[in-house]
Amino acid sequence: MTQIHDKTAFVTGGASGLGLAMATALAKEGARVILADCDRAGAERAAAALRNAGVDAIGLELDVTDEAAWARAGEEARAFGPVRLLVSNAGVGGGAGSFETYDTEVWRWNYAVNAHAHLYACRTFLGEMKASGEASHLLLTSSMVAIVPPPISVAYISSKYATLGIAMALRNELAETCVGLSVLMPGMTATRIVETTRNLRPGESEQGGAAATSQAMQGVLAGGMPPEKSAAMVVEAIRDDRFWIFTHPEWKRMAELVTADMLAGFGASADPDYRGDDIDALIAANGGRMFGAQAARG
Repeated sequence: MTQIHDKTAFVTGGASGLGLAMATALAKEGARVILADCDRAGAERAAAALRNAGVDAIGLELDVTDEAAWARAGEEARAFGPVRLLVSNAGVGGGAGSFETYDTEVWRWNYAVNAHAHLYACRTFLGEMKASGEASHLLLTSSMVAIVPPPISVAYISSKYATLGIAMALRNELAETCVGLSVLMPGMTATRIVETTRNLRPGESEQGGAAATSQAMQGVLAGGMPPEKSAAMVVEAIRDDRFWIFTHPEWKRMAELVTADMLAGFGASADPDYRGDDIDALIAANGGRMFGAQAARG
């Protein structure tokens, strides 16, 4: 189990939405929280509100796509307390229409925020968390669309798929360390991601079909699950060292269809004379980690 009380949590995208909800939920369990966001004023307001509620909290500005900004944020965080709960959550959407028409700057931006930033987060804090020997936890925010891709933004979907791949690879790497790992897979959640996308996205403003898609998605998300509900589940998963965090069980049926479609693609070997890969050895090398076994942590 990972104890939350008295630990310092660093949460990206912490000024609003899921980030703020997770920071607040962790604070209720006794964590000290650092709210990092590209919106400095928003992060500081949110931190002030938490302090007024008796929480030890600070807000700081962070562009998660800028490694130099991560170095500065790391120094500010260490002055506040040793980070043992790292929530790499900041995310953006954006880009619509057929794949070949994508604005390349919007494409790069989606990946910079939704995927590459996890590397910067871990370069800043993960080594110290592992070296501490103290029970710690890393959480990455992906999305159900990484498993069940709807016909919307290829940039958003594929960058969230990359996040899922990072989490699954890190699951093996961290298995024998003091750092637990969770991947958050939310469905529709009432956050400001559409608004944030509109205000921050590079390139020209959305026009035509892209603008219509953005407006429609804003309406869908407005009726989504309150982020506070997902945040409560996140706290439970961190405490229990649970890897998968599925907040929207209604997506399971679609995930089963995707998995069945994939399994149906397996057939005869491309080379009948090939001896076959040693799958038993690969499973043993994983120690069963990708199939539900996890080391106990204090």
